[in-house]
Amino acid sequence: MRNEARSVPRLLRSLGRAARRVEGRVTVLALANDCEDGTADALRRAAIPFLDVVIEELRLPPDLSSAGYARRLCMDHAAALAPEGVMLTTDADAVVTPGWIAAALTALDNGADLVCGTIAVCRHAIPPSVSNDRIVRAERAYADLLHEVRYRLDLRAGRQPPTGRPHYMESGAALALRTRTYHALGGLPHVSTSEDRALVHRAGEVGLRVTYCPQMRTFVSARMDGRAEDGMAACLRTRMTVADPPADQSMLSVATLADLWAASLSDPTRPFPDRSHPFGARLRASDLERMLPELQRFVTEVVHAGIDHAA
Repeated sequence: MRNEARSVPRLLRSLGRAARRVEGRVTVLALANDCEDGTADALRRAAIPFLDVVIEELRLPPDLSSAGYARRLCMDHAAALAPEGVMLTTDADAVVTPGWIAAALTALDNGADLVCGTIAVCRHAIPPSVSNDRIVRAERAYADLLHEVRYRLDLRAGRQPPTGRPHYMESGAALALRTRTYHALGGLPHVSTSEDRALVHRAGEVGLRVTYCPQMRTFVSARMDGRAEDGMAACLRTRMTVADPPADQSMLSVATLADLWAASLSDPTRPFPDRSHPFGARLRASDLERMLPELQRFVTEVVHAGIDHAA
């Protein structure tokens, strides 16, 4: 975290409420990088029941001062602190719900290797913008169908149980895994951004069980002055100022989804594409709007028709 003196007391209070619902003490490891606003002092002053706060202050060189590197460094230190423990990650400007820790532990106890919680953006804090509203509408409709295809591929491969479609959110604001699993995966992938999605993809590639847990809920801010390069704040600024904003890099074209579906007929274990970077050309709001009817037809006439035929 960098210059988060205003945010960390709110985060710690929410973590304290979550810690009350689980047995034992919960340790929060906070890595304060190159802070100039008293972030470390704010962490020291926040005496929260049920929490032990460990603070590490450092100054990363500019070429290493990325969200991906900082999160990996923090997780590596956390793994050293709790070699037989459970690691949960979130963001400095986030607020977790009271059942956040308990939900993650329950999912791990039930067999999950990696738990992905849900995130929600405080959209009431986002100023009105025609372009932002456009991409949000387009992504919401398109992602609903894309996730249906992904779920059916995951069912075919045995990656998800037939108990309902997952939310498929993969964010460092709400992740949980055991320390031994973290080591088995080789730590957090060495990428500057989207390190959370890269970790989930790696877990899936090696056959670990990824569980999407709706009860592990996190609220993240909609601020425009983010600390991470190419992070959520930069994304929001672009969406508010560009007439035809780029879509999230997880959005795949209908042609790509059709190829994945066809390939799964002969090789159902083929992993879903890595969401940490664009797969093919980066799509825009206009692309999603144009392809939405085609994707609807593909889901109805191919994906669902194949399920009906198999039944």
